[in-house]
Amino acid sequence: MTPPPTDANQAGTGTTESGGRLVLVTGQEGAGKSTILRALLPRTPEGARIDAEDIGQTNPCPMDDRFFDLLRRNVAGLVERFWAAGYVNVVAGSFLRHHSDYLAFRRLLPRPAAVFMVELLVDKHVRDRRRVTRAKRTTQRWRDMVDLIPEDRTIREATDADYRYVGVDTTGLDVAATVQQIMDAVPEIYRR
Repeated sequence: MTPPPTDANQAGTGTTESGGRLVLVTGQEGAGKSTILRALLPRTPEGARIDAEDIGQTNPCPMDDRFFDLLRRNVAGLVERFWAAGYVNVVAGSFLRHHSDYLAFRRLLPRPAAVFMVELLVDKHVRDRRRVTRAKRTTQRWRDMVDLIPEDRTIREATDADYRYVGVDTTGLDVAATVQQIMDAVPEIYRR
């Protein structure tokens, strides 16, 4: 693996005045956000990965609006620092619940060159199986609480969005096939 550039001028394409590119991975708990973020990074040229589930661990974990505001600010700060260091393509996820979260997040960043919103969709029976077999263990109580949150469609249905929406149904896909679908949908970053 090539060492990262030490500043934006040394990067192959560098960040532009309009900012870098951003791939945001969203989906319900158990959709595979963290798995896909990890799998995308080695395929992302001049890339950096931010998984808010890793940087946003707290005890207690309130999962309320105040907590998500803190998470958005932390992710936005990291995105800016990665861009400034020459990592043109940032993949991030696990911090957007709905379109209004995205709008609040965008106000924290300079205008990126491009934003790609990847929503991982999965049938409930597959999602439930993933939730109990994955490395990030959760309790039944936690899963029951999360299941009370209705599925949000505002990210995919936003009419004035400044991002390209990419919906990927992962129900019958393995990780490699999911990553390939994302790469095919975002040739600006993953051109062969």
